[in-house]
Amino acid sequence: MTPEPLPPDSPNWPFHKPIELNHRTFIAMRLLSFLVPLFLLPVALLAEKPAKDPLADLKHPTKACLWKVEGNGLTKPSWLFGTIHLGDPRVTNLHPRAEKAFSSLDIFYGEIDMNPAAQVALAAKMIRKDGKTLSEALGPELTRKLDIILKKINPALGAEVFQTLKTWVVAISLPMLEMQLEQEEPLDSILQARAAKAGKKTDALETADSQIQVFEQFKENEQQVFLSDTIKMLQEDIEAGTSSVKKLTDIYLTSTAKGIGDYVKNEMARMKDETDLNKRLMKALLDDRNIKMAEKANEFMQGARDQSHFFAVGAAHYTGKTAVQKLLKKKGYTIKPAFK
Repeated sequence: MTPEPLPPDSPNWPFHKPIELNHRTFIAMRLLSFLVPLFLLPVALLAEKPAKDPLADLKHPTKACLWKVEGNGLTKPSWLFGTIHLGDPRVTNLHPRAEKAFSSLDIFYGEIDMNPAAQVALAAKMIRKDGKTLSEALGPELTRKLDIILKKINPALGAEVFQTLKTWVVAISLPMLEMQLEQEEPLDSILQARAAKAGKKTDALETADSQIQVFEQFKENEQQVFLSDTIKMLQEDIEAGTSSVKKLTDIYLTSTAKGIGDYVKNEMARMKDETDLNKRLMKALLDDRNIKMAEKANEFMQGARDQSHFFAVGAAHYTGKTAVQKLLKKKGYTIKPAFK
């Protein structure tokens, strides 16, 4: 019998905060923090941290991912802003240019609605509906590996906490559990709340359902590949004392969209055994969503040409051949980077 779902206010409920998204399949999982606001993607790090982080005193990103959008009938400038779905104060304290653009907005758009009610509704969609517990679906060996890695992340955790959840949910939540336990509010959520508090209209380029479908399209056995690879890579990172979340944060704080794009390319190049499954996942995470985001952004801007639109989505969506700003430029907009 499938256990009753944990209520969203339960201390064991692993999604009490919005949790948005890299070698093998795990490369894609690492990159989720640039991609999906449902899933904040830090990697669990139990080794000692360096005595002094050279970026510790940085007040805000030195080169924000920010573009000015004009033309094509717009009577006010609009903005494209790249986020990372983390709550580090250096991330949430916007660069002055980004802050000025944000202050000028009439309508704010995130990837999805980040308000608490929407997140509670989203939680129900993460519950298994196949009549099995997680362990019944995974089998004893993969369940054992899951239990081991969970206890390395936090001794109080174990596979039993996740029995009602879908396999893909566990796979993408594993690398972020440590950050979730810190309960930091992610940048996306903070910006939406700020806009709403200022009396501005808020909207979203995607729905929770559309983001969930990115993973729902994969069969159970494919989801288990994601989970198995994620566990393996987490184990390797813990043993090596490395932290991909720190690397991602450092790149976001100091680099441009091109630097982020180069990082994505380099990470993907490490997928020496790149399979059709990996290609499908990255296409679903980036290319397919970028095209839809650009179409939706165009629809919103053309529907209110006299308003200033501020679009805040994961920074990786502004990289590669299907970068959102490139697609909008093809639609007739003038796109100017705020930083060269």
